[in-house]
Amino acid sequence: MKNTSGSWPLGRVSKGSQSSVRSEVLDIARLVVFGALAVALHAATRRRLELGPGHQGLTWIALLMIGRLTSSRRWAGATAALGAAGATFLPIWRLGDPFLWIEYLTAGITVDVSYGKFSGWRDKPWVLALLGGFAHATKPLLRLVITGFSGWRYESLIAGLPYPLTTHFVFGALGALIGTALIGAMRYRSARSR
Repeated sequence: MKNTSGSWPLGRVSKGSQSSVRSEVLDIARLVVFGALAVALHAATRRRLELGPGHQGLTWIALLMIGRLTSSRRWAGATAALGAAGATFLPIWRLGDPFLWIEYLTAGITVDVSYGKFSGWRDKPWVLALLGGFAHATKPLLRLVITGFSGWRYESLIAGLPYPLTTHFVFGALGALIGTALIGAMRYRSARSR
């Protein structure tokens, strides 16, 4: 029975609902950690890997896809992106880009919206690769807008938009395939161990 405030008394909450709340909290925490891990990897490999503009998409989009594919939360990508966005403000990373958090958030939201729109096709790796590529390609587009409004300069845009747009798409698509392959391998291993 509900109390006068309209909520269930604490003593009446079933063990099933407590475990449900606990699993929800753990899922959110896991997604936030995925996002923060992506930023940590970004900071650790920032000047060490010179694969071209957008190479951070290999790890970021892989982790984003793993989070998206292993969670039943509608906004799993955005939740992971919130973890990444928050981690960009930590001074230990010395990322130096005050707008980086927007780029992470946009990619996470793009994955979630696209994932919802392609519900009948989302078990196809090539569709997930396109989603990952498109999500990561929002980064140079955002940087172009940020440069226009704030004057903040990005080295990757010095030669124009086509090259970084292409490389971001390719690295994002590859990251999505890596994440999808890792999920497939884990599911295969889990099925074999039963």
